[in-house]
Amino acid sequence: MTQGNLSEIDLVQQIAQLNLAITNHINNVLAPFEVNSSNYFYVMKIGANPGISQHDFNQLVHLNPSSITRAVNQLIKKGLVRKSTSPVDKRVTQLFLTEEGSTINRGIERHINHLNASLLTELEPDQKRAYQTVIQLRQLIEHKPE
Repeated sequence: MTQGNLSEIDLVQQIAQLNLAITNHINNVLAPFEVNSSNYFYVMKIGANPGISQHDFNQLVHLNPSSITRAVNQLIKKGLVRKSTSPVDKRVTQLFLTEEGSTINRGIERHINHLNASLLTELEPDQKRAYQTVIQLRQLIEHKPE
């Protein structure tokens, strides 16, 4: 791609293409674990927060609650996640990784950490600052009223 004038670059399209490239890469790399770019991070988040309530998990992930429930149920069906009623409050459902889920999570973390490190190592300091700006843009879009 030739570097054109910034006003000529379709930032939204470039980010969409980057998302597609990363999504395809993650799907290929994580295929042996039977997770994909849409659900691997659920496994990682539950692994990092064992016993998290379904409500708190929804707050942590910041996605549509019905999508989260559907993804968690798929992971339960695959035997990677289990739900348990809280011993403290019977109204609360907690999420845990199963033994298989914990094993798979270690592999997922290894691949995702490697991908993050390899991508970030390629960036020059000014590109890393631009990356931080993209994160800020995402946060602005997420919090912008419709």
